[in-house]
Amino acid sequence: MPKSEPGEAGVANAGLSPAYRMRVAFEGKIVAPYRDTYRGELGQAQVELLELLYMRGTMHQYELVNELRTSKQHVSKMTSRLEQMGYVAKRADNADARGHVVVLSDAGRAYVDRHIAEGSKRARELYSHLSDTERRELDQAMLTVARLLEKA
Repeated sequence: MPKSEPGEAGVANAGLSPAYRMRVAFEGKIVAPYRDTYRGELGQAQVELLELLYMRGTMHQYELVNELRTSKQHVSKMTSRLEQMGYVAKRADNADARGHVVVLSDAGRAYVDRHIAEGSKRARELYSHLSDTERRELDQAMLTVARLLEKA
């Protein structure tokens, strides 16, 4: 496949859905620097589980099943493994004696903190070619997109 000249991709992609273009750009330029810091340590679903707990706090297993779009058995297996590693803890659910909730441990929070710091460093390096004004503009745009998507 011939390599396109700079600017050609923008013309070729002009007809693509904005959501699709955003996904492709975010995956390569936003998500990858963070995800890559976990390579070889945990699987993607385990990382997503830790990051959900990091952002939301205590969660029921059924909430994790819904958010991760996976089975109850898979979530149970992941939480057991992460509990063995010291990253999460399972606690009885006060509202439902049959269930339990999953919480991020201090070690789990520190683990995610380290990866956020490393991912942020990688992202800054990736955007180093942008001017200070462009970086501030990009930061503001990302915050706006995140805020609007969190409402959805």
